[in-house]
Amino acid sequence: MRNSSRSPSSRRGWFAAIGVSCVVALAAAPAMASTAHEPLGDPTPDIRPGPVRVALTTVTTGVFAPVAGITAAGQPTRLYVVDQVGFLWDVPIGDRSQWPVATRKVLDVSDLVVGPSRKGDERGFLGAAFSPGFARDGLLYTYTSEAADGTADYKVPVSTEACAEILPPDHMSVIRRWHVTTTPSGGLTVDRTQAGQGTRVFTFDQPQFNHNGGDLDFGPDGLLYITSGDGGGKDDQDCQTDFDARPMFGHPGGGNGQNLGTPLGKILRIDPAGRTSANGQYAVPSTNPFVGTPGAAPEIYAYGFRNPFRASFDGADLWTGDVGQNDVEEVDHVLAGRNYGWRLREGAFGFDPAGFASKGFQSDAFVFAQPPQAGLVEPVANYDHDDGTAVIGGFVYRGAAMPALTGTYVFGDFTRRLDNRHGRLFGVDVTPASPSTADNVITELRDGPLDGGVIGFGEDSAKELYVLLVNRDGTGGSVERLDQSTP
Repeated sequence: MRNSSRSPSSRRGWFAAIGVSCVVALAAAPAMASTAHEPLGDPTPDIRPGPVRVALTTVTTGVFAPVAGITAAGQPTRLYVVDQVGFLWDVPIGDRSQWPVATRKVLDVSDLVVGPSRKGDERGFLGAAFSPGFARDGLLYTYTSEAADGTADYKVPVSTEACAEILPPDHMSVIRRWHVTTTPSGGLTVDRTQAGQGTRVFTFDQPQFNHNGGDLDFGPDGLLYITSGDGGGKDDQDCQTDFDARPMFGHPGGGNGQNLGTPLGKILRIDPAGRTSANGQYAVPSTNPFVGTPGAAPEIYAYGFRNPFRASFDGADLWTGDVGQNDVEEVDHVLAGRNYGWRLREGAFGFDPAGFASKGFQSDAFVFAQPPQAGLVEPVANYDHDDGTAVIGGFVYRGAAMPALTGTYVFGDFTRRLDNRHGRLFGVDVTPASPSTADNVITELRDGPLDGGVIGFGEDSAKELYVLLVNRDGTGGSVERLDQSTP
């Protein structure tokens, strides 16, 4: 498919507080060496409709920017929805005759978060997960963007390029632990007058405001998995001019995705029940692949990611959608200790980051034809920017309402074009799961675009799926249940 308009990666900042739309601006930087690579204008085939269609039913519009839907043990008729502006909502889903329903606020952390406050702002309340032992311990973990205070467990990597100023971090990613109580009606709540600010478990600074990742997931091993982007900006390298007209910093050497000394550009794994970390609030599992590797952050589970936005488990299999830059989006099957390629690769293609010299507000970076590389994991599936702008990771379907999709990884894209916020729903068969077959066929699950941008997914206790939308004008959002329909 032909990509007729190459706009910059800042389009990844789709989230909005109220009425905020995307921004597409990164200015030129000093000239870089020319390359012999030939850019690909049409990396992948068009995505076509598949044999299965899904219908959407509105569950609630009582949300603003819903990015994740999670469940808690003992709460089968409720979906708990993370809202980027700082709220965790209780969404009753048990009685379809009452849809659309009102929502109830479980937790308000809007006083702690920075963002979303401007165009393209990806910061805020980004993820949450209830403890596997929630019925016993009542614990909730949250992932928030907060003001950097100089106390992060991991600081921004030090830039070595002469053009890169040493600036304060934009913000800090914070994992917190909260004690949850039950309301008289059987729902959940966090009493901030008693809980205060919860307990800070794990923190790391972010050089720029975007590419935060932001997902939290407990695996079947009882450990907490954390997705983290490469720190933001463009090309995962220093020197480009950022939104504030100052040179980029915090991406030294070959970039954060390939740097084992930083949690940026990684999927991390910790044991939040342990207390042997330097800060005394978590433990590093002894089975983590880089424990004992000199200079490596031991929390790293896998690396080489740009912005793994939304992750989920299907049994023992971990899946994520990694947001691309100018050309290609990808779906990854995540394995311990493996390298997923960024910034050496974008999707199943080579990535040339060294060309931001002449395009003004656009990056010159591009993909080029390159066979699979030793030591780098190929995506399970990928697509180019004729079909979307930012992949939104979903779930492998295991429910009963859409039998034709059993074993299909259901995911989406924020919008096909940045100027309209019409999201898309996709599926790719991952039965059996294959970590290195980028030619897997992606199919579209709707005959037409959605009336809003896709920014997340949820899965209820019965394994049924929900797509989370932000309105086309950015003034609110909705939670939509997926059901199988007739093409």
